[in-house]
Amino acid sequence: MEQVVVLPGQGISVTSGELPDVRPTDVLIAPAYSCISAGTELHSVRRARAAAPGGDGRQTGYSQAGTVLAVGAEVERISSGDRVVAVGQGAFHATRTVVAQNLVVPLPEQVELGDAALAAMFCFAIEAVHKSAVRLNQKVIVFGAGMMGQFAARLYQLSGADVAVVDDLDFRRRRLPDGVMAVSPDDAGWERLDSWADPYGVEHACIAFGGDATETIQRLKPLMSAAPDGVPAGRIVFPGGAEIHLTMASAMGNIELLSSAKAGPGYRDPVYESGSDYPQVHVGHPVRRNVETMVELLRTGRLSVAGLVTHRYPFTEAATAYRDLAQHPGEILAALLSYEQE
Repeated sequence: MEQVVVLPGQGISVTSGELPDVRPTDVLIAPAYSCISAGTELHSVRRARAAAPGGDGRQTGYSQAGTVLAVGAEVERISSGDRVVAVGQGAFHATRTVVAQNLVVPLPEQVELGDAALAAMFCFAIEAVHKSAVRLNQKVIVFGAGMMGQFAARLYQLSGADVAVVDDLDFRRRRLPDGVMAVSPDDAGWERLDSWADPYGVEHACIAFGGDATETIQRLKPLMSAAPDGVPAGRIVFPGGAEIHLTMASAMGNIELLSSAKAGPGYRDPVYESGSDYPQVHVGHPVRRNVETMVELLRTGRLSVAGLVTHRYPFTEAATAYRDLAQHPGEILAALLSYEQE
């Protein structure tokens, strides 16, 4: 097996490795595509390069689509030869992967493998939308039009919300779906948001970028819904790893700030991932159902990811892909590694 690893003191390398054993609840996959995370993975690469040289490399990647080569004796719903999408632990950038069954979902023929490989980012975004609990025709602003923001905007729109997106790159704004208002974060953009939010104010926001979001929240606060006494209200969800420095209580009114992490309940739970399930009445959207939701939306055409995959690299050129993402973030949206020649 060939794999992408992050080496301390060096960075990305493609090396040979041993394939893990296929346990009774595991699925063996030959990936066709895997998606590089421009957030989590690049952060790991930067940390590794700054570390002292030496030690074993660490595999990267957690979102892929391909073909099943074999299944363990206890695997259900998945068979050898199936086209599948896989997320999470085991779904590395590698020529062969072993993934627990509840992180693997079959793909209908209508869904392209390259589109399905974006599944992990979809799951992170839908978790944020679930936590927003948005209602029909409510005003939602998504800050950041990277992959997290692209998916969040589409999902809020599918939920019936009136959506605006703020991003400083026209390259990203042009890839937003019809019906979404796209603005830049300059004074003119904020003035447009102020007019758009009338008369009820902004009821939800999603901070879909990393870094310091303090100024964004301070400028957003006057646009939020407000009580008769002027106290702001609403809900802001944070799926993007942002940092904020705010004074709470009366300074933030009744605005709820919600952190959103992982791809759904069950993610990183080895018992769930291996095939156990939670009671649906109590946990309605575990990670497998989130992946199934993406697959169904793609199959029926209600979700389009056209134009989001801007770059594809052969698996053997993984180091170039990571370098390009780090050096040209304003020119790349989603980058896939291709295994077609492996």
